[in-house]
Amino acid sequence: MKISDELIGKDVIDKSGDQVGLVKDVEWDFEANAVKSIILKEAGISAKIGLGNKKIVPYEMIDVIGDKVLIKG
Repeated sequence: MKISDELIGKDVIDKSGDQVGLVKDVEWDFEANAVKSIILKEAGISAKIGLGNKKIVPYEMIDVIGDKVLIKG
């Protein structure tokens, strides 16, 4: 299974426990053969009515990947 398939759709949570979005896509660095960043779709009411914005989180800002993705800051 590809890494992107495992990440897409996971909740992304910040240090304070707030959901900041869902993983929409993964940006891959082919030269380093590693994840470069994850692209989020905002969660909450704005996302439900189609107004959610995309956010890009660099890999260095990811703290833990498990059932959810925890980010620093």
